[in-house]
Amino acid sequence: MNDDVLCSNTATVMLHSMLRKLAFYLTCSLVDILNSKKGRAHFSKNCELALFASLQSATSFVSQEQQFPMKSVNSGILADTGGTCNPAVNCNAERFAAVGEDCKFDGYGTNPEWAACISEVKQNLIAATCIAACISTIAMALVARMPLAVAPAMGVNAYFAYTVVGFMGSGRVAYEQALAAAFVEGWIFFVLSATGLRARLIELIPQNIMYATAAGIGCFLAFVGLQESHGLALITADGSTLVTLGGCPPDEQAHAYFMRDTDAYWHDWCWRAWREGIQSTNLTAGTDATAYAYFVNTMGLNPPINPSYECSTNIFASGTTTPFPDVRLGLPNRSPNYSCMGKQLQSPTMWLGIFGGALMVIWMVRGLQASILVGILFITFISWIPNQGATYFQGSPIPGGQDRYNYFVKGATVPSVAMTGGKLEFSALSNGDVWVALITFLYLDFLDATSTMFTMARMINDKVPGFLNEKGQWPRQFWTMTVDGLAIVVGSTLGTSPLTVLAESSVGVREGGRTGISALVIGLGFGISMFLSPIFASIPPYATGPAIVFVGALMMEHCRHVQWEDVRQAVPAFLTILLMPLTYSIAYGVLAGLLSAIFLWIVCFFMDAVTVLVGRGQGKTMRHVWLDNTCSVYLAINMEHVLIDELPDYVPRSAAHAGSQQHCELDDSEKFQDSARSSPSALIKANAEKSISLVAA
Repeated sequence: MNDDVLCSNTATVMLHSMLRKLAFYLTCSLVDILNSKKGRAHFSKNCELALFASLQSATSFVSQEQQFPMKSVNSGILADTGGTCNPAVNCNAERFAAVGEDCKFDGYGTNPEWAACISEVKQNLIAATCIAACISTIAMALVARMPLAVAPAMGVNAYFAYTVVGFMGSGRVAYEQALAAAFVEGWIFFVLSATGLRARLIELIPQNIMYATAAGIGCFLAFVGLQESHGLALITADGSTLVTLGGCPPDEQAHAYFMRDTDAYWHDWCWRAWREGIQSTNLTAGTDATAYAYFVNTMGLNPPINPSYECSTNIFASGTTTPFPDVRLGLPNRSPNYSCMGKQLQSPTMWLGIFGGALMVIWMVRGLQASILVGILFITFISWIPNQGATYFQGSPIPGGQDRYNYFVKGATVPSVAMTGGKLEFSALSNGDVWVALITFLYLDFLDATSTMFTMARMINDKVPGFLNEKGQWPRQFWTMTVDGLAIVVGSTLGTSPLTVLAESSVGVREGGRTGISALVIGLGFGISMFLSPIFASIPPYATGPAIVFVGALMMEHCRHVQWEDVRQAVPAFLTILLMPLTYSIAYGVLAGLLSAIFLWIVCFFMDAVTVLVGRGQGKTMRHVWLDNTCSVYLAINMEHVLIDELPDYVPRSAAHAGSQQHCELDDSEKFQDSARSSPSALIKANAEKSISLVAA
C-alpha cells in the first residue's frame, strides 16, 4: 500500500476516533450536569455501559466481505439463506446451464458471480441490522425509558435461516415470504402487548422460573463468551464429548463437516470406485451391501453395473426422479466449530483475553468505575499492536490479519439496504408453511423477549428497591412491550429476522443503567457503527468475550431466590438454567421449565383432590383446593377479592410483597411448610408428599 494513502487513511481513522470520543464525553458531561441538578443518579456509568454495549454489539454485527473470523453474526446467518439472490440471474451462466439452481451451493472459486451476490446481501443485512437496532433501541429509550438494547434475536434468526428458509433457500418458505411472516407476527405481538394480554400471561409464570431465567441467561452469556466466534475460544467442539478445552492455534484446528450417514456412504463408495478404476462390479464386496440393496432391490437393476455411470446418473444427479434422494456432491459447508488436534491452551489471544478478564474482576473488586469497559479497551489496544502473538492485525495467529488491517484503515463505509429492504411477499400468507413459521416466531419471541425483559427489570429492582410493584410490574411496562413488538415490524421491513430485547442489556444494568439514557447512547452506537464499521469490526472477540463471561457469573446471584430444598421448585428451575446454554436458546429453557412445572402442578392438584375426596383433607374442601392451585389465574384477571373472601387465611398480594409471607396459603392444622412457593399462584402444595402417603394408605 502507498505510504501516502496509508497515512491518509490512518489520519482519517484517528480523526473519526477523536471526534467520536469528543462527542461522547461532551454528551456524558452535559447529562451529568443536568442530572446532578435534578438529584438523579450519576450518569457516568450509563455512558460507560452504553459505549461498551455499542462496541460489543457492533463487534457482533459489523463485518466486511473477506471471511476472517470477526464476521457478522446476524448478517452471516441470514446471508446463508441466499437472501434475494436469484440463481437464474446471479449465478455464472455456464454453471446455471450445467447444474441449474444447484449453482447456489457453489463456492467463490467455482461461481464468483453468485458469491459476489451473497456478499452484497450480507453487507445489506449488516446495514439492515444496524438500522433496525438503532431505530428500535432509540424508541426504547425515548418511549419506554428503559436501559434495554433491541436487536435481532440469535435463536430466532437461526430458526429463520436454517429451518424456515433453509440454507441457500432450500427450505419450504422463501426469504421474502419469511419476512412477510415476521412482519405479521410483529403486529400480532404488538396487539398482544397493547391490549395487556402479554403482561397478564406473564403473571402466570412461576417465580422460580423467572429467577431461574435470569441465572440461565447468565449461563447462556458465559457459554457464548467462552466460544471462538464470540469470545475466548476456551471451549471448542469434541467428537466424543460435544465440548472440551480449546485454545489451540489455527494450524491445530480441525473444523467439522456435517453430513448424513447415507451421504457419507455414497461419497466413499463412488470415490473408491473412481480411485480403483472400477468400470463394472457385481456388488459382492462387503461394503457393497447398501449399494446392492439400492441398485438391485430399489431400482431393479441387474449386476454387473458401471459405478461411474450410476454415481453420476442416480446418486449425484441434480433433480433426479429416482427413489433415492439426491446426494450433494462434495463436502458440505465448513462449520465454524472446530476441535483441537493438539496444543490446547497455547493460544496467545486466549491468554490475553483471560488476563483482561482477570483485570476486570480485580478492578471491580477494588471499586474501579467502568472496570468492564476499561478491560475491553485494554485488550483491544494490545491486539492492535502488529506482529506479536496476540495481535488482531498483521502477523495475527488468526487468519486474515492483513485483511482486517486493510479494512480498519478505510475508516468509514456507506450502508445500503437496497437488496433487503421492503422485500416482503404477502401473497404467500395463504401457504400453510408460512403460518407455521409465523406461529413459531410468535412463540419464540414471546418467551425469549418477555423473560429477558422481566430479568432486566428484576436486576434493576435489586439495585433500586421498589422498581417492581407487588404484581412484578415496572413503570412504563406497557410501552416497553409495545416498542418490542414494533421492533419486529421495523426489522422485517428492512429485511432482517425478528428483533428482541438483548440479554446483553444485563451488562448495562450491571454497570449502573437505570433509564432510557443508556439505551439512547446504545442506539446512537448502532447508528454510528453503520458508518464506522471498520473500526468497530476491529475489536477482537477475545476482548468482549471475557466481559460477557464476567456478567454471566454475576447474574448467577438470582439462583439464591429459588428454594432448592423443594424438589418441585428445584427441578423446573434447574431445567430452565441448564437448557438455555445447551440448546442455545432462552426460549427453549423457559419452555422446559414451564412444562415441568405444569406437569408437577397437574400431578399435585390431582393428589390434593383425591386427598379431599377420600376424607383426609382435614377441613379443606374441593373449592379450597381449586382456589389454592389456580389463584395465579385469579390474580392475573384482577379477581383477588375471591381469594380473600373464600380462601382461609389468604395473604393479600400487597401484604405478601411488603413482608416475608407468601399469599395463596391455607390456615389449618396441616399448614403448608413451603416458605417460598413455586409462584404466587401456589402451583403445587407443600404437603404433596403427605397426600401421596395418604392415598397409598
